[in-house]
Amino acid sequence: MLRAVTLDYWDTIYAGASVPERVTRRREALLRMVRRLGSPVTPADFEVVYRDSAIEADRWWREEHRGYSTGDRIHWILDRLGLAASAAEVGEAAAEVDQTLIDLPAPLLPGARAALELLGSRVKLAIVSDTGFASGQAQDALLVADGVRAHFTATVYSMDVGRAKPHASMFQTALNALGTEPGETLHVGDNERTDVGGALSMGMRAVRLDAVRQSGPSRAEFVAPTLEALARYIVERTSA
Repeated sequence: MLRAVTLDYWDTIYAGASVPERVTRRREALLRMVRRLGSPVTPADFEVVYRDSAIEADRWWREEHRGYSTGDRIHWILDRLGLAASAAEVGEAAAEVDQTLIDLPAPLLPGARAALELLGSRVKLAIVSDTGFASGQAQDALLVADGVRAHFTATVYSMDVGRAKPHASMFQTALNALGTEPGETLHVGDNERTDVGGALSMGMRAVRLDAVRQSGPSRAEFVAPTLEALARYIVERTSA
């Protein structure tokens, strides 16, 4: 029996494409911070450091399966520039990073609202998401703003768990919150390595969502081309 569905966030519920204006605002906020700390770095040189921090954060995620926080990336930038900041100063900068996602929100994918409403009426739902520069708290704020947060029993974010998918702790945290066993829980995501591979390694079921990009062969039990197709697939498997 299928009792619960966990869903990835980026490119599964929300569009994950980078927004240039959001990136610019984050970079400018951090440049102001390092200037306040006494760094003479030029905007051009800081842009290089900022880009390098993104490359390093991607390595943390891809190679170490590390659930890094906004503060971790800010500290990496500060270390690169030979600077030190108080916890309050880092927290203020992290809040500015979060605010850019709230002010320039990512859109829900087509069909997401209807799919979540339908699925939420059938099974328990939870988010299992790797966070980027913005925090899980900011991602939750988008769910609230779009009126879909109430569909989820729990939201599990890598920066809070300390590990990233496909690490088992991400999925186990969601299972604990849902009160379900792996075999009665299905995970949906767009990434074959982290979503499908991570769920299957836990003994969960997996569906890959190709609404944003085509990703080739899959070990998932179904590859959904749209969120509407995903909802139909799950409804068929939860009908009496």
